[in-house]
Amino acid sequence: MKEKIKNIVKNKYFKIIVFILLWLFILRESYAVYVDMYNFRQLEKVKPYLETIDENTKDFYNLKQFNERYNAWIKPIKNCYDISNYNWKYPYIFWFKLESLIYIYIYKKSYFVYPGYDAPIQIFCDWSPECIEDINKKIFERVISNPCEE
Repeated sequence: MKEKIKNIVKNKYFKIIVFILLWLFILRESYAVYVDMYNFRQLEKVKPYLETIDENTKDFYNLKQFNERYNAWIKPIKNCYDISNYNWKYPYIFWFKLESLIYIYIYKKSYFVYPGYDAPIQIFCDWSPECIEDINKKIFERVISNPCEE
């Protein structure tokens, strides 16, 4: 058996396939890092607007309302952002999905939320036998895992 594995590894087609797969992974990860860096730049662009929010600010609940109100024209390139000035402890929230393995490793999760997520946990049970433990978080994750709806 060991001889068979050694022959496969020595095979030039095997090496070519591994080389192609490695390059495909590098290309995919490069694009994912680009998307994450773009998203963090959009966050930096949004911060000055968010920091002016006080209790008298008219509510906005999504990216479209935010862009219309502040003429910021924040535009995601892959998945949507979830932005709102309704966030329990914090005066606002800005979410996006992390795409690259590098950023997922750094933040130890597949999404980034600024300044923080502190929504009270709401358990939702419908007619199915399974309950969703945190319905608010599932809704946020659904928004940031898909392209924006107009």
